[in-house]
Amino acid sequence: MKSGTIISNTFYAQMASYVAVSLTATFGSIVDGIIIGQCLELDSIAAFGIASPLLFILSLLGAVLSIGARSRFVHLIGRGKTTEAQNMFSLACFLAVTVAAVMALALIVFSTPITILLGASGNAASLLPKARAYMIGIAIGIPARNLIWVFLAFMPIDNDRKTPVIASAVMTGVNILLDLAVVFILHGDTFEIGLVTSISYIVALFVFMSHFSKKDTFLPRPSFKNISWTGTKELLTEGIPSGIHNIGHALRGIFMNRILVLVASSAAIAAYSVCGQAEALLLPLAAGISDTVSALSGVMAGEENRPAIKDLLKTSFKATYTLTLGISVLGFIFAPQLASCFIKGNSEAYQMSVRAIRSYAIGMPLHGINLIYQEYMHGIGKTVLSAVSGFLTEFGFLVLSAWLMVKWFGADAVWYAFPVTQVILLIYYSAITLAANRILGINRKGIWNKVLLFPNTFDVDESSCIDRSITSMEEVAALSQEVWDFCSSYGCDERRRYLMSLSVEEMAGNIIDHGFSKDTSPHSIDVRIMHKGDDFIIRIRDDCLIFDPVNQLKLYSDDDLTHHMGLRMIIKTAKVVRYTSALKLNNLFIRV
Repeated sequence: MKSGTIISNTFYAQMASYVAVSLTATFGSIVDGIIIGQCLELDSIAAFGIASPLLFILSLLGAVLSIGARSRFVHLIGRGKTTEAQNMFSLACFLAVTVAAVMALALIVFSTPITILLGASGNAASLLPKARAYMIGIAIGIPARNLIWVFLAFMPIDNDRKTPVIASAVMTGVNILLDLAVVFILHGDTFEIGLVTSISYIVALFVFMSHFSKKDTFLPRPSFKNISWTGTKELLTEGIPSGIHNIGHALRGIFMNRILVLVASSAAIAAYSVCGQAEALLLPLAAGISDTVSALSGVMAGEENRPAIKDLLKTSFKATYTLTLGISVLGFIFAPQLASCFIKGNSEAYQMSVRAIRSYAIGMPLHGINLIYQEYMHGIGKTVLSAVSGFLTEFGFLVLSAWLMVKWFGADAVWYAFPVTQVILLIYYSAITLAANRILGINRKGIWNKVLLFPNTFDVDESSCIDRSITSMEEVAALSQEVWDFCSSYGCDERRRYLMSLSVEEMAGNIIDHGFSKDTSPHSIDVRIMHKGDDFIIRIRDDCLIFDPVNQLKLYSDDDLTHHMGLRMIIKTAKVVRYTSALKLNNLFIRV
């Protein structure tokens, strides 16, 4: 049986976690928008729309640090460099808190000119006090928010998919309750709404910290005593695409608001704010899928595992098209109901909001595919290409499309630009793929080898490896014999042929005997055998309960040689035996 089952299962499990992660990052804004829209004046929701781009600027640091550190982390895990990976997490936590505190202080001090820059001028000058107040309230929670970003990026990799979901639920509940208290008890306005969102971040942070009290966590408890600055440059470099993506999104909001100020009224600005809230509600599915692709492709690129990356992209494209298409249809149908959550008592703003939401819904399926490819490029280390693509996605193509169409469609051009941009991006990525294949001289057959953007030298040739997914002892025995014959075909000496066959039989057999029976879930084992240079390599991946066979052997005394004799022989005679655990997968690497 060919490999791929574990990749597919892990993808969907991680996707659910990262969708929750993405919702956590945006839900505070969604809740604020609904409460403001339902309980406060139209000027308040318009002021909220003016300040909304700032949320992406505020999350810039968190995005750069969390995505940059995660990208480096998964590459290091793929190469077996566990200590360096742990140091990367600690460094990201330190920078997230300290730099964010400086940002928050600067934002509060210079709040008035920043609010004017965001668009609270001209026809929208009356919105300045409320927009500035909301911005100050949000600024207080920046350090907690950015540290949460780091935790959200890492915890699913550290085999914890539950804590982000629980923290998200707690944060949302606190935010809703305090928002209602502000409106109906304290009779507050935008400052208080922003402040309670900051409080909800701090409460959620305590929930996230419970992760480090669990057993067998790979991530160290955040400590600022022994920070290693090694890898800072790589962390920031890897995080640049996410930072540029956020800058593009913030600039998009600023420029779109300014276009609307020139050609329309505050009702149009309020409608654009509603469109932003609809995006925050509908986008997490596509964002969760693309984040999963980024994390998994990073690990597999570190392993130089071409077949696994193919399986990942096939699975992700299928998932994003079918799932986002469903969300798109629902968003289009229920656009009036969604608009009514944010707009109350203004027919013009309401009708504009419905058109804005439906325009966004129409573009969602293509947006999901484009976003996956952008994050895939980031995952495999093509950071410059990913950064440029992200900026064009969030700002360049969108603003240009809106500006060109505004003469004919007026304010509606701002939301019509979204589906138009997705078509442009699909053409853009097709051109990028064709150009990259020509530049890299890629001549491997098949469309997926072209889409992967890997040179011919990446990974071994298909004739130099075996990829199998096994689920029974009979398949283990058959694969052991296949490995013997595979090694023989390369003139491998008898000692190494025996060690390779023994490694497959011992390791995979132990997983089936012990791992498969630990729970009632179906399991499989992906085994990859490679001939690379003068060495033979075995990679074994399973989705059973976390178990480190190398560490297990250390628990037994060297005097008792009867325990795990096969495992003992493999570890003593192989050149390298390395175990890592990430994404709720056991990964074993053996070089003979």
